[in-house]
Amino acid sequence: MVNPLNLSKAFSDKNRLKILNMLSKNDMKVGEVAGDLDVEENLASHHLRVLSALGFLKSSRKGREVFYKINRAKLISLVRDLSKNKLFKDIIEEGMGK
Repeated sequence: MVNPLNLSKAFSDKNRLKILNMLSKNDMKVGEVAGDLDVEENLASHHLRVLSALGFLKSSRKGREVFYKINRAKLISLVRDLSKNKLFKDIIEEGMGK
């Protein structure tokens, strides 16, 4: 089951939501995320670490660079868990236009 504190921590910051949106399109390096958010790399790195620690992101190394991507399995699990609750199921369906 989804831990509400994890959701709150992941989704309570607008930059983390922006990061999830950006990574839904492409894998990205810290510098690219920082540039797109218009923040310092250390702040972007902090947000990426938080999302990774909560399981929402995966990372891979290519040489010295670290690329981040969405952890699809975690988000699928999240949607499944939320769908077990009638209110959240209705909200998800409404958001999907059903």
